[in-house]
Amino acid sequence: MAASHKGNSKRVPVTSADEIRRVAGPINDETVAAILRVGPTFEELEAATRYALGEGDEADRAGHPLAGRVAQLYEILSAEEADEDEARAAR
Repeated sequence: MAASHKGNSKRVPVTSADEIRRVAGPINDETVAAILRVGPTFEELEAATRYALGEGDEADRAGHPLAGRVAQLYEILSAEEADEDEARAAR
């Protein structure tokens, strides 16, 4: 019988493009691949996505810089957003 992750579902690793897009929204395949290489948990991906969308807790954003995998994910997601902004400006 498979182990249940009910209580720790946010600490389970993200393992598919569908899971990533469910959390981060519509992103390109290159960005998905970069995120998978980092090997984040759902909790880490959710935190990075909140920060990338400007929704991180103000106290945390001001006083505790991102570190580790969350920082890596934030950089990846921010680059995706910058690419989208450039594409919109070029139209």
